[in-house]
Amino acid sequence: MVAKMDLHPAQVMHSIRLGREEAVLNSNSIWLCIGCETCSARCPQQVEPAAVMTAARLLAWQKGIQPKVKEISIYYKGFVSNMRLNGKIHDASIAGITQLRTGQLMGNLPLAWKLFTKGRLKSPPLPLGGGRFRRIYKRALAVEKSAPKK
Repeated sequence: MVAKMDLHPAQVMHSIRLGREEAVLNSNSIWLCIGCETCSARCPQQVEPAAVMTAARLLAWQKGIQPKVKEISIYYKGFVSNMRLNGKIHDASIAGITQLRTGQLMGNLPLAWKLFTKGRLKSPPLPLGGGRFRRIYKRALAVEKSAPKK
């Protein structure tokens, strides 16, 4: 995904060191990062750019900064909702929700059917297994709310 990024992972790290928080939080890079951790594995300084991208995404989200690409915002909301509901990620559900909300469902239906018939798509989990995660998440939100503002 680095070819699509406006700031490469090393540039994100340099921008943070230079105090250019807004440049990082308003970049497409933090939203395009897929968390493959290739940048972290190859980093000569042994820092974790993938973790930084995740933290920057969360910080941007908390500050109300939306990605410039509509599909990314829809995907991220679906990702977070799926995690809250199930306590884990179900890729096909997130992809389906994103396709549905962007109005692109029909274009990928043949591919989805092919993957399903070959056993590559698992059925969505029942939203029962995420109860423990939801409790932890609610506690974390309560702690965050009660923490003194800086």
